[in-house]
Amino acid sequence: MSFQAHQSLQELYLDCRGELEAVLFSRLRCRETAADICQEAFLRLCRSGDLGSVGNLKAYLFRTALNLLLDHYRRQTRRETTTVEWIDDAPLEAEDQRCAETVALGEQELDRLIDSLAALSPLCQRIFYLNRFEGLKQREIAETLNVSTRTVEENIKRALLHCAKTLNQA
Repeated sequence: MSFQAHQSLQELYLDCRGELEAVLFSRLRCRETAADICQEAFLRLCRSGDLGSVGNLKAYLFRTALNLLLDHYRRQTRRETTTVEWIDDAPLEAEDQRCAETVALGEQELDRLIDSLAALSPLCQRIFYLNRFEGLKQREIAETLNVSTRTVEENIKRALLHCAKTLNQA
């Protein structure tokens, strides 16, 4: 590549990189991918042989970038539509590794934990239940029970510490 061609590409890069990345970002909504495609477009321009026959380098650059964008969309679509076909349509089942003794010990530990929760205040029990079993967020619990978020946080903490203490006493 001649010095003059190199210099014109450098000027094109300085003048158009920001604009090209903005155009790509407006279509992709991902800055990193837009920057990658922009860089690849400039690299392709640098690697192409004779740019003297190109009348409008900026238009050529933008067309190259948009072609790369189309390639990106095609690859993405192919990735999303690729499916894995199973030889056997039957669902895979894991072998049951539980034995009667393990199940019995687990049930005893669960019963002990449930019994220990009875030692907590009714408010603490209710907050813990709503959070862990109903899946409510702390803010939602606070609104439901008409208490502060701080109260909810403290009661969840109290219940969790109580459960940990109970399980460690075994």
